Amino acid sequence: MSEIRERMKVVDKHGAEVGIVDEVEGDRIKLEQGSDNQHHYVDKQLVAEIAGSTVKLSVEAKEVKRR
Repeated sequence: MSEIRERMKVVDKHGAEVGIVDEVEGDRIKLEQGSDNQHHYVDKQLVAEIAGSTVKLSVEAKEVKRR
């Protein structure tokens, strides 16, 4: 997963935007702060594929927000 970089768009399994990569911290992807002024984290295990500058997850956006 070394191809995940800052500013890449992160989308859920349906293509809905989840956020933008702020940085990679070990086994987690830290997303830029959202409207709630908090960073959200995504486990790298949830990455289904990387296509160009987009990280596609294997779950829905609501699953990410609960983690």
